[in-house]
Amino acid sequence: MLKRDLPRAGAPLSSSRMEHSIYEFPEIFRRVHKEQPREIAEEVAFLRGVFSRHLKRPVRRLLDLAAGDSPHGQLFASDGIAVVGVDRSPTMIAAGRAEARRRGLAKLRFHRRAIEKFHLAEKPFDAAIFMSETFPVMTRNEAILDHFRSVGALVRRGGIYCIDIDRMHTPRIPRKQRMWRRRKLQVGAAEVEVWADNQPMPWYSGVHSIFDLQSVIRFSNRTVATRDLVPVRYTLPCTLDLAARASAMFRLETVYTDLSFTTPLEECDRRWLGVLRRV
Repeated sequence: MLKRDLPRAGAPLSSSRMEHSIYEFPEIFRRVHKEQPREIAEEVAFLRGVFSRHLKRPVRRLLDLAAGDSPHGQLFASDGIAVVGVDRSPTMIAAGRAEARRRGLAKLRFHRRAIEKFHLAEKPFDAAIFMSETFPVMTRNEAILDHFRSVGALVRRGGIYCIDIDRMHTPRIPRKQRMWRRRKLQVGAAEVEVWADNQPMPWYSGVHSIFDLQSVIRFSNRTVATRDLVPVRYTLPCTLDLAARASAMFRLETVYTDLSFTTPLEECDRRWLGVLRRV
């Protein structure tokens, strides 16, 4: 990128020369999203509890959807579980495979697929997971139904599918776009400047907002600008159950909030986990 293409201080980026996504840089994107190192281990520990509550036999095969480099799968594979990660990003899959080789995790494998509709030549899985609160990026009814049918074809009858979803506030239409939220961080030797905003959507679209995430990453030898536009559908337990039943593959069995087995749904602070049963 040429210097003249970089934004002035405090300004969001122009999209004219942005060809990169923040998800091409696994270590940086986790820091940009404020992910804490302990969070993955806490989520995996909670999922183990979910599996023991809802399955009569141990999970031996696990499908990880929108896996990225599959940090959850790395921990499950270290327990001897055969994990298959599905993601559309070649960069993330390459990072996951490299980490699996480094850690000697022969039971962690990856397939590059779109998450909306896909096919895998794999034996049935005991359970599937969709973590990191990413499920609401599927915004079309057809895409969600295709997704459930694709996953259902791979999960054995009686198996479960755990979907992690961000708690959303009451949908509203702001009078205007909010001010850009800007911050800086250091990731290793790279300096990262981030702009983020939620662009409102019409109430009838079913989409809560579009998350506009832009950054300038200054490495020692180059500077890269990124932009990601992430649509977010307004997803509730009742709409998740409706879509699951409409697919004829799953039904919603229960909901857990904030990685707790006791916190009621009305007290949910940040996120909820839908546990779907393969029918």
